[in-house]
Amino acid sequence: IYMHNTTPKPSSLPKLSSFLAPKYWPIWLGLAILRACSLLPYRLQMWLGRQLGNLTYILMPRRRHIVKTNIRLCFPELSPEEQQKQVKESFASVGMSVFEIGLSWWGSHTTLMQLHKPEGLEHLNAALSKNHGVIILASHFTTLEIAGTLLAKHADLLNIVYKRAHNPLFQWFIQNKRSENNAKLIKHTHVRDMIRALKKGEIIWYSPDQDFGEKDSVFAPFMGVSTCTLISTQRLARITGALVVPFYAERLTDNSGY
Repeated sequence: IYMHNTTPKPSSLPKLSSFLAPKYWPIWLGLAILRACSLLPYRLQMWLGRQLGNLTYILMPRRRHIVKTNIRLCFPELSPEEQQKQVKESFASVGMSVFEIGLSWWGSHTTLMQLHKPEGLEHLNAALSKNHGVIILASHFTTLEIAGTLLAKHADLLNIVYKRAHNPLFQWFIQNKRSENNAKLIKHTHVRDMIRALKKGEIIWYSPDQDFGEKDSVFAPFMGVSTCTLISTQRLARITGALVVPFYAERLTDNSGY
């Protein structure tokens, strides 16, 4: 089954001319750099991402402390040297994800298709054939942005549940570019829209690994640590009869794609 549909258009977006004030200039500069870097060879982009990750490792001591703590709690069996290697790999992964944003938004269709190989697509198609809607169960990996773009190449009627960005200009591009990539957006607080989409037989991308406080959450064991997570996935599935299909994207270590 190959699914295709016309690209949905973003709604209620302000005009770009609304973001010409000086406070937006740094964001414009960053977006221009990402746009230019999206034209570079993929392996060079990933190399630059690693260098950006190394730089943030040096410049962000508080974030470095958080990552070290998490790695120590999740991988107590590793030696201090091995844990330190994982910390640096984590920062490198974040750096690469920045360049993947540009690739997701401005990369050519041909390039993106050559960079990935879907596995298990038959499970998604089988779930869709039941006509009860499908919940894509995902997590906030650093590959999140490009994973959504690649999945949209194979899945019609894809709705991505999202939380608005703090910067309105960046939010404009998120909403615009994701819509251009054949995905609709549903704000994380709009539960009725999620239910409506599932009952229509559509796909909802939902990531419950978030901490919104004790309401509508539970603490579950995650790598030996009690961690807060949302229970919305189970509720949505029960209410709508939707099937749940786990999904993740793996960035290949040889920089050949996903």
